[in-house]
Parts: sequence; C-alpha cells; structure tokens
Amino acid sequence: MKPGVWQRLDVIARGLFPAFSVFVLLLINLLPISVPLLSTASPALALMAVFYWSVNRPDLLTAVAAFLLGLLQDLLMGLPLGVSPLVLLLVQTGSASQGRFFHNKPFSVMWWGFALVAIPALLIQWLLSSALIGALLPIKATMISYVLTAVLFPIVAWVLARAQNSLLRYV
Repeated sequence: MKPGVWQRLDVIARGLFPAFSVFVLLLINLLPISVPLLSTASPALALMAVFYWSVNRPDLLTAVAAFLLGLLQDLLMGLPLGVSPLVLLLVQTGSASQGRFFHNKPFSVMWWGFALVAIPALLIQWLLSSALIGALLPIKATMISYVLTAVLFPIVAWVLARAQNSLLRYV
C-alpha cells in the first residue's frame, strides 16, 4: 500500500529535524544573554549540533545543509561571509567520516572527540575572521568560547539524543 500524504510529510519533517535543531541553536546564540566577563564570548552551539548529527546521523545532516546553516550563521551574526560555512563544512565532513569510531563507545569518548575537533574549528574561525576583517581579533574571546563550548557540549548532546530517540527512530 502506498503511504499517504501525511505519512510522507511526517517522514520529511523528521528528516529535516537535525538541520532545524541547528537552526534553533543558531537563534539561541543570537539571544542577548549577558554574563559578566563573558560578554564577548558565547558557546558555539551550532558547532556542537553539527558535530553531534554528523557523528550520529550523517545521512540527515548533509554537507550542503551544514554549508547553508553556516552561511545563515554568518548573515545572522554579522560574521565575515564564508567563515562559518567553511568551519561547519569541515566539521561535518570530518565528523561524518569518523562516525563509526564513536559508535558503541562511552559518551566520554564522543565528548573528548568533540573537544579535540572544536579547537581547530574555533581557531580557523578566529584566523579567517581576523584575516577578512584585516585586524587581529582578541584571542581571549575565542579561548573563552572554546571552554564554554566544550563544557556545555554534554547538555546539548543530551537534548539532541533525546530528540533523536523520540523523533528519529523510524527515519
């Protein structure tokens, strides 16, 4: 029997969920949350989600989606165009190719893997932004952003894992 329109729409919506979750995290990064001494730094939420989905469901968060979400991030955050798409694309392709390594391993292995991937990703973002702006941006903000990103990854991964288990079981 041929699946109905609603069933097909349901499958499409579930398949788009990883990209939608990255988009939501991009919007959360835009919120004016001010923490003393951290006003110039924020966690790289989109980077966390792209890594998570690339490891766990690379079929649902493709390189094209990572590129487009990075472009959207540059536009929304006022970053030099092309920096975020490149970084998210590198993270997506690198993480997707190493996905099997993380399967059937404790979460701590994935966390360490993300922490190692985030270092060059944020450094590339800092270097390219500095080059495109024409001035050396303060590295302190990037370092604080890295620490926040690495520390908050388990929370974001936990939320995404719950969503994956409840929404993407059948996709």
